[in-house]
Amino acid sequence: RAVDFVKENPLYCTERCCAFQCDLTRDDLMENVPEGSVDVVTLIFVLSAVHPDKMKLVLENISKVLKPGGVVLFRDYGMYDHAMLRFKSGNKLGENFYVRQDGTRSYFFSKEFLAKLFQEAGFDLVSNEYVLRETVNKKEGLCVPRVFLQSKFIRPAHPQSS
Repeated sequence: RAVDFVKENPLYCTERCCAFQCDLTRDDLMENVPEGSVDVVTLIFVLSAVHPDKMKLVLENISKVLKPGGVVLFRDYGMYDHAMLRFKSGNKLGENFYVRQDGTRSYFFSKEFLAKLFQEAGFDLVSNEYVLRETVNKKEGLCVPRVFLQSKFIRPAHPQSS
């Protein structure tokens, strides 16, 4: 429905934007986006919803459409975020991987895991830092510690040799 909302907007222009639905773990991005045509990809709370076994596939898919020197901007849940600490043992699907009550999944990243994942997919690390925040609910009188991982990776101008 979100794609339909975008396409129905009077400002939507197919010469400047191509809105489409895609499962990054299965669909080939190059069916909608030309190879090597993208400067920047944002993965903001995207990768945490993907099964860890399929995360590298997502990054390889993205890499195909990024220009050499193209950038991936990443922000997602970090290890020991309050949401992770609140999960009960019955919600745990795997290491750092949980299922919420609504059936959506959530992975909590360490800096080391994320750096290795991107590097195995052929990216170079630019920055990779935890961001610590507090969420305040004044009505409930709660102050909750949040941990996010914010990172930047680049697709090398020349492919790395194995």
